[in-house]
Amino acid sequence: SIWGEVEGPYPTNSWYLNLVSHRASFQPDDTTRAYTVPYIIDTAPADDMAGIRVHWPVVKASDSNVQMVNDFKNGVSLGTADAHVDAAYRVDEDEDMSHLGVSLKWGGKSKKAMVTHIVRGMPYATMRYYGGALPAFHSYNAPDSVPLIDGKTELDCEGGSEVVEKEIQLHFRNSDFTWSLFFSKPVKVSCKVIGDDINVAQFKLNVSNYDDDGDSEPLTARVALIDQCTTGKSDIHQHCAEKAEWKDPDGYIQLLKERAAIFPTSPKIDFAYPDDSSPASDRNVQITVDWKAKGPASEDDTDDLIMFALPHHQEDVADSMTEHCIPTFHGPSCLVEGKTWSLVEDISTPVSYTAGRPPEADIVPQLAKALQQDIHYRLSDNMMLGAADTYFSGKILARLGRIIAIASELKTLAEGSVNSIRPLYDDDVEDNVLAASIKAAGSVNLPSDADIDKAVRMLAKGVEIWLSTDAEATYVYDRSWGGFVNCGCTYKGKGERGHCKNKFPDCPALSDVNEDFGNGFYNDHHFHYGYNVYSAAIVAKHDPVWAAENFDSVLLYIRDIANPSVDDKYFPQFRQKDWFLGSSWAAGIVSAENSPHGRNQESSSEAIAAYEGIALYGAAMVDVFSKSGHAADLELAKLVRDAGQLLTSTELRAANRYWHVWSSDDHVNTYPPAYTKPVVGMLYQTMASFQTWFAPYAVVSYGIQLIPLTPIGEYRDDITWATELYPLYEESCEAVEDFCIDNGWSILQAGLLATTGKRKEALEQALEIPAKVYATDGGIGNSPSNTIWYIATRKPVTDR
Repeated sequence: SIWGEVEGPYPTNSWYLNLVSHRASFQPDDTTRAYTVPYIIDTAPADDMAGIRVHWPVVKASDSNVQMVNDFKNGVSLGTADAHVDAAYRVDEDEDMSHLGVSLKWGGKSKKAMVTHIVRGMPYATMRYYGGALPAFHSYNAPDSVPLIDGKTELDCEGGSEVVEKEIQLHFRNSDFTWSLFFSKPVKVSCKVIGDDINVAQFKLNVSNYDDDGDSEPLTARVALIDQCTTGKSDIHQHCAEKAEWKDPDGYIQLLKERAAIFPTSPKIDFAYPDDSSPASDRNVQITVDWKAKGPASEDDTDDLIMFALPHHQEDVADSMTEHCIPTFHGPSCLVEGKTWSLVEDISTPVSYTAGRPPEADIVPQLAKALQQDIHYRLSDNMMLGAADTYFSGKILARLGRIIAIASELKTLAEGSVNSIRPLYDDDVEDNVLAASIKAAGSVNLPSDADIDKAVRMLAKGVEIWLSTDAEATYVYDRSWGGFVNCGCTYKGKGERGHCKNKFPDCPALSDVNEDFGNGFYNDHHFHYGYNVYSAAIVAKHDPVWAAENFDSVLLYIRDIANPSVDDKYFPQFRQKDWFLGSSWAAGIVSAENSPHGRNQESSSEAIAAYEGIALYGAAMVDVFSKSGHAADLELAKLVRDAGQLLTSTELRAANRYWHVWSSDDHVNTYPPAYTKPVVGMLYQTMASFQTWFAPYAVVSYGIQLIPLTPIGEYRDDITWATELYPLYEESCEAVEDFCIDNGWSILQAGLLATTGKRKEALEQALEIPAKVYATDGGIGNSPSNTIWYIATRKPVTDR
């Protein structure tokens, strides 16, 4: 197994998973790769070597695609040709699991071995050699000048050998790249140019000897690209354009030379959440990144470590940041000094069942009318059997949950006063606005308490069945990876009266990656489970007895997708989250088989909504356990709440960096100007593309970033961005005619229009949507009540 002696649970959605995928375990190739920023690292070195291959990509953009491009022939391989080191690698059992890196090990069954630490933001690739294992270096390009040792000695590749004290500099033709290869001990090297035609010849460098006296200090080799346009003759001209953006190339090279001895290993992230005494408007999480820096015994100051920081890190590490910045796929990345980083994440963004203001008084009558119908929404027979897929069933439950939340809000308004309801809304909402909504709610027929209670009871049963062994499509615990996966349902029958004809252990979702959108393969778990957690939060808010009884069961969803505990033996911590980028990855354990661009996530808005649900559930359970006196459960509920808020806040900001595309006075666009679309439909590790998995139409790429319509949408969708997006959305909807309306995408159009400030026009659109649309794939998680509520609660544009 590629995991060797490392015990699970394993990180099924981590950014580096392609390096430890099924394919990587038996046939690594150029898809078994990861983007560390700025390098792409793969595990397919030259044929006679074991080790890694290091690529320096360049950003290329068109009007609908941005991606990192590299020619594999311009990469360099670092590893060994030593026959005593196994060619197959595994995860190094001597290093801790990390959100920010993975350590791979070759050999070790005998004395000889080598280990690499592949870490986010690394300016060098690193390989450590044990037991006298001999380093090797390879390039598909021949040198364009004589290799230079320690800045003074030329290395003759016609049979000579030399001792390298610290560094050898290599400039290659074709790529025009210059690399520096650093060693922690003196080594004897020789080189060879393979091939008679210098334009297609290859280069090999081998270490034949170094001092290995049996002490605990292995040889460390590090390689870094120091110039991507050495003479201006690069075969990819964008490299020279990117170099022109470097502020001080000579200073950058000098810093790399000075700091090559210190390297990161298995970084550790610690989260310090605010206590409950912090005001709601000023709640921050302190995130400490310990890069676990190491160096030779002679280098006792590991604070000389340098790492690349992305734009959203840079304010927090400004005191340690150098002026050396380079363009990357995720924006300008700058070198930062220090073995630890201290980052601050603001989690004061309100997570609530209500918006920042009550429904507009003039729209309340239409909302009440819709509620009178929607409150009687019935979960279908197959839903109550747990006989459905895990995605749409969750959306159906959340639909009922939102109806209950809206009905409860209007009832509270109708029975309240300005002073009593003020805590529900933003401080800047004027008294006359509150009073008008109170009056409007008190003047209409609303669902009765009995109606709401009946809906809550149905929702409770709907949530429960999926967590029960009585569910026809039952959940199971996967011991191999460590996760909560669904068995799947081979559906028999028509419509809502069918059932699953299979039973565990006959599990189609565990053998077919296309079943349940890949749920059995850890695909889209947060999209699926987030809806269920949101629904559980609604029930918990209304029924504390049910909440306490089902706490451990609902936690299974949360532990699977957003486990805040590093000590959980059954689920990995924060399965979906990429803590370097701040966003999440949806792709599970088969991503390496699907795309060389690695991890991917389609719907940023569904990721946000999943974490919104977790924060709400945690808050609801804090209320429950605060009253019941269960101290241990109370502390766990607080952790769930705070982790949910952290995940929500970071995902919100990431969506506006990587999925929402616009420029304004207070927002800098991440992507090159050539990319003209206002959204990214699919974000991969090395590609942003205006597309989706399931339909070729532009409206789908737009709409998938807007679902579902919940209160967090106010903080998700910047008004300037929404205003730029709306006419394109309208045009794309008209271009596909019936598809847009019949598949529910017109619901999101109305919500988007309201966000731009045009609530009246948006309501007119919403009222024209046929009722049957709310049963389509695009509309199934929504309802007329929720659509009208969303429109009625949007922030007036004049408030900006």
